[in-house]
Amino acid sequence: MKKKPTLTKLKKEVWKLFSLWVRLRDADFQGMNTCCTCRKKYHYKKLQAGHFIPGRHNAVLFHEDLVHPQCYSCNFFLGGNPREYDKFMREKYGNQKVEEFDLLGKGKQNGHKEYTVEELEKLKLYYQEKLKKVARENN
Repeated sequence: MKKKPTLTKLKKEVWKLFSLWVRLRDADFQGMNTCCTCRKKYHYKKLQAGHFIPGRHNAVLFHEDLVHPQCYSCNFFLGGNPREYDKFMREKYGNQKVEEFDLLGKGKQNGHKEYTVEELEKLKLYYQEKLKKVARENN
């Protein structure tokens, strides 16, 4: 009998799929995408999935509107490049939506969410399907 994966392992698997999807969703047919903060073009494999709300709170960990492609320099060395990320988000979503997003990380239990195995398994299937769709669109 196959044993169920642990929450930690499953969360890592979902993150890997989600991160790949984030980096591919707006990439061109050659796999090039743009860092949301410095606006430089990179191949999706050189980008990371950077969070608008820092700390990778579980409540926003897999929030599609709050995670965008970022280069390593902006995401790591510049701590997410928050000033430029805020500017990007306001251009993309508008001021009111950004204010609503900010509340997500400050909500109940400081935005903390405990995922269940079932939720993570659904998310895993969901992002596997989204990746298949991106692959079809780019071929």
